[in-house]
This record gives sequence, structure tokens and C-alpha cells, in this order.
Amino acid sequence: MIGAKIGAGREADVHAWGDDTVVKLYRPGFGGHRAEALALTKLDGHGVAPRLIDVVDCDGRIGLVLERLGGQDMLTLLQRQPWRVLGLARALATAHLAVHAIRVPEGLPDLRERLAAHIDDAALPPPLRDFAVRVLHELPDGDHVCHGDYHPGNVLVTADRVNVIDWVGATRGVPEADHARTLLLLRRADPLPGTPLLSRALMATGRSVFTHGYTRAYTANTPRPLHQVDKWLIVHTAARLSEGIDIERPTLIDLLDRARHRAVR
Repeated sequence: MIGAKIGAGREADVHAWGDDTVVKLYRPGFGGHRAEALALTKLDGHGVAPRLIDVVDCDGRIGLVLERLGGQDMLTLLQRQPWRVLGLARALATAHLAVHAIRVPEGLPDLRERLAAHIDDAALPPPLRDFAVRVLHELPDGDHVCHGDYHPGNVLVTADRVNVIDWVGATRGVPEADHARTLLLLRRADPLPGTPLLSRALMATGRSVFTHGYTRAYTANTPRPLHQVDKWLIVHTAARLSEGIDIERPTLIDLLDRARHRAVR
């Protein structure tokens, strides 16, 4: 039943699976299928994610059989149709708000606990680690769905629907925390290695416009005031360093160091 490969990521490949489903096949050694299956079960019926149909074993690889979604990911649309930047930014914010409207009192991992583990794994200089941990301890728990890796590459767009994919990092927490993670990715995530300098310059300009549009739309339409986004940004900056993206490390360390010095003035 496995058809042509239609996508690939760090942990899994996506293949066609019949006419109206796909299978996300996890590579050996990765256990993200458990978290993603749990998240998709919690999200069933909310219209923000593909439906989980089944969990299968394909020659020793665990696969999630998912509803097949049409459209393109938003990152590809931005590259091919840059004139849509503001409309797509608003769509990204609208879909994110729809995710954050969902509450899950139990079942998903706790966001603060996951961030604490990532900070511990980030190999930070002790003063920066201690600073990030102190900030995290000041921040609240919550019971809203948080995606954990929400950016244009994980959003599929059709003419009448937006769907969010890749729920491996889903947790429960406060919306501000997930919003802050997206702001960090939009502002700081580095282009792929080998991207030409001219392309990097054009991407930086488009990134600024897109990030402003997303932030403005999210802030204007959130049903409650946003609190402590800057503190969540500090914590996510520290946690991001656990992902081992060497090219980003100097910038993220500098951001943390400057935030620490501002905090003690």
C-alpha cells in the first residue's frame, strides 16, 4: 500500500497510502510517533490538523496513517508568491489562534517541564542557564494546546482551509509561550546552509514584513491580553540551543547574555 514519497523530514518520510490517506513513516531510533499520535487524538474534530486513521508497522518502521490534505505548505507559497506575504501572515496568525483556543487539561506533556529539560540539555554557560531557569520558574502553567514548532513550513494552505502538521512537539501550556516560540523561529531561524548571500538578504527583508504581519494579526485578534511574551522568548531562546544548530548558537547566546544584563540593571 505504500506509494510514492511525497515529503521528508528529520524524523520521518511521508508516502502516499491509498487514495485519500498518507503514511508518515518514522525512521528507526525516533520515537516521535507516540507524541504525535497522542496530539492528533486530542485534536480530532477541531479542524486544525489531519485526522489520525491508524498506526501501522511497515518493515520495522512505525507509521501514522493520516488524512491526506491538499494544498501547499505556506513556506513554499511565500517563496513562489511573495506578493501574498501579508495575507499569508494573517492566515498564519488566524490558524495559530484556532489552535490556542483548544484546551486540554490532561494528556499532553507539560510545556514548562519540556522547556526545563531542553534548557538542561543546551550546554549553556552556567550564568545563562541559571538565568533562563529563573525566568522559567516565574512563568505560569496552562491547559491550552501548544504546537511547539509552529512556522510556515508546518502549515498547509488550500483555497478554503488551513491545516497544521507535524505535532511531535505538542504540549499543554499558555498561548503566549507558543506564540513566543513562533516569534523566535520567524526572527532567528537560520536559512539552510549554502543559501546565497543575495537570497539571504531578500529573505531577511521578506521575513521582517511577514513577522510584523503575523504579530500584528495575532495580537489584534487574541481573545485575551498577552502577558510575559518577552520572558517566554528568553526561555525559548535558551531551549532552542538544545537543538544543536551550530550556525545559530552565537546569535542566541548573545541574545541571552543581553537579556541577562538587562534584567540585573
